[in-house]
Amino acid sequence: MPYDSRFIPNNTVQLPDLSERIRQTAFKNGTPIEHTRFSIIFSAERGCAVVTAHNIDGANIIPEGVIPRRDRFRFDPDVPNNLQVDNDRGYRNNPWDRGHLVRRRALHWGDQGVCEEADSQSYYWTNIAPQHETLHDAAWGHIEDWMLELTDETDQRACVFTGPVLTPHDPERTNSEGEAPTRIPGGFWKVIVIRHDSNLRSAGFLVWQRDFDRDIPVNFDPVLEQVRITTIEYLTGLSFASIRSTDPLRFVAGADRDGHVTRELEASTRDRGSDRRVALSPAESRRSAVVYSARDIIV
Repeated sequence: MPYDSRFIPNNTVQLPDLSERIRQTAFKNGTPIEHTRFSIIFSAERGCAVVTAHNIDGANIIPEGVIPRRDRFRFDPDVPNNLQVDNDRGYRNNPWDRGHLVRRRALHWGDQGVCEEADSQSYYWTNIAPQHETLHDAAWGHIEDWMLELTDETDQRACVFTGPVLTPHDPERTNSEGEAPTRIPGGFWKVIVIRHDSNLRSAGFLVWQRDFDRDIPVNFDPVLEQVRITTIEYLTGLSFASIRSTDPLRFVAGADRDGHVTRELEASTRDRGSDRRVALSPAESRRSAVVYSARDIIV
């Protein structure tokens, strides 16, 4: 079974809608490619996924190491080979890692046979994108660890979306003579959706590849990589209409005694002492400000 939009009981978390431009450049007009426990909307123009979607059952995660890692990267049988970026076109003799979008470890829950099938399919080239060689060992990998630990420790069911940030200005490289050029994504994003206090909550994260062109790795702090889901929508041409209102970084507007617009982070914490206010001038109120604390991410 592929991505299940009704995986979280009594809720529906739909795949994002595509802008017209994204739809025009997507494989089969954006029809999801369905694999075991995950789905992909694939860009025929860029040779990688626009968005991936998968589920995690935190109550049934199997221990790490039960399913050994086997790096068997291969073509996705549901997409023409010439549209996919393989070793020769994208990864041979260069520093770019073959980065999973749907993390193989996140598919390891429930029946072991199904886990093994999902793990194997996660190595399709359609689920891989060029990632900076230090990205996974720094913030990106830590975001994935944080999401998996969150669902595991709280026995949560989660829906997770992942994708690259693709722009017309992304750098282009030709890996092998005679191969079509590959363009390197500017960054990567993730969105996790869980249920908290009987309500859906979601959080989006964003990392930029250029941040890792340094000798000292970037440390991970959820509050530093977290962005509003509307930011991800703006950067990607996707629309997360079904979960946009569940983002705890959204704001409500009011006014203080001096008439200045005040935006208060909506109640989304156990400890109201963490709430913060920001007073904005009328000119500033027309801009989008982000004020939040780490505990406001989801819980």
